[in-house]
Amino acid sequence: MNDAFRYALRLLGYRGRSSAELREKLGLKGFTGQQADEVLQKLERLGYINDSALAGALTRLARETRRLGRLGARGYLLKRGISAGLAEEALAGYDEFEGAMSTALKKLRTMERAGREAGSESPEERKRNAEARKRKLYGALSRRGFSSQTIRQVFLKLEEED
Repeated sequence: MNDAFRYALRLLGYRGRSSAELREKLGLKGFTGQQADEVLQKLERLGYINDSALAGALTRLARETRRLGRLGARGYLLKRGISAGLAEEALAGYDEFEGAMSTALKKLRTMERAGREAGSESPEERKRNAEARKRKLYGALSRRGFSSQTIRQVFLKLEEED
């Protein structure tokens, strides 16, 4: 158990991990399920792992740094070994509009730069390009896990500002 415990502590030294992540890593390293359970219980008792606190921290990271929508954040939490129940608790009251808006503005600036490099365009091309930009923007926001309702709100806000 000492080797398993040291290995788990080393993994936790790199970054916070969920119980499920640690259990998987310990198994891959060749430790038995019983050894992993004992190590996880000891780590929980000592306060080194707390899936609930980790879920909260990962939710903040998903919103503020990774700028993910609610669905994207949920996927991120599940991928990191947070249970579905804890993920839903951590995502309660998750406001994705601000993140969607900042992501959209950043993407629009990028598309604008690319458009300026392309040169002048006729009114027909401008209309076609505007539709293409809208599709690209919708896709970019959708891939980050923003809901279609939030994306529609962002589009309305952008049209309102134009």
